[in-house]
Amino acid sequence: MRFFKVFLLFTALIGMASCGPQLEIQGDIEQSHIIMDEDRNLLTFYVRLENTSNLTSPNLFAKFELLSDELVEEFGQETIVFVNESQIPEAFKINANSGYFIGESFDVEQTFSEEELSDAVEVVIFDEAGDDITRFTITKVEMETN
Repeated sequence: MRFFKVFLLFTALIGMASCGPQLEIQGDIEQSHIIMDEDRNLLTFYVRLENTSNLTSPNLFAKFELLSDELVEEFGQETIVFVNESQIPEAFKINANSGYFIGESFDVEQTFSEEELSDAVEVVIFDEAGDDITRFTITKVEMETN
């Protein structure tokens, strides 16, 4: 009987702990886009993230998974990690019920079309343990010319 009471108490505590607030980070697909500046041969990834929970996030990191052969060939790699000036992965936090944006620009040798860039970059947000928090594909592309 005593074992049963301890078991019930333990189960109730675990149940209550799992019902607490959960961190919810998601990509803002409507506001995230790729910009191809044809005149300057500049490719920009503009990513907006949302924290829809009541918790401030822990340190988060971002990387861009290149899904097209043309982009992989241009960059010489399949993944680009969001880094600071010292080439160290840039940590960031997103406040509760708030947004955050990442903008990263790259000089490119060639001009890419809208069709080549749409759905060609997947954004991966991960924590210090390397676990994915969220991932989404950038679908919107803007072509700029002067």
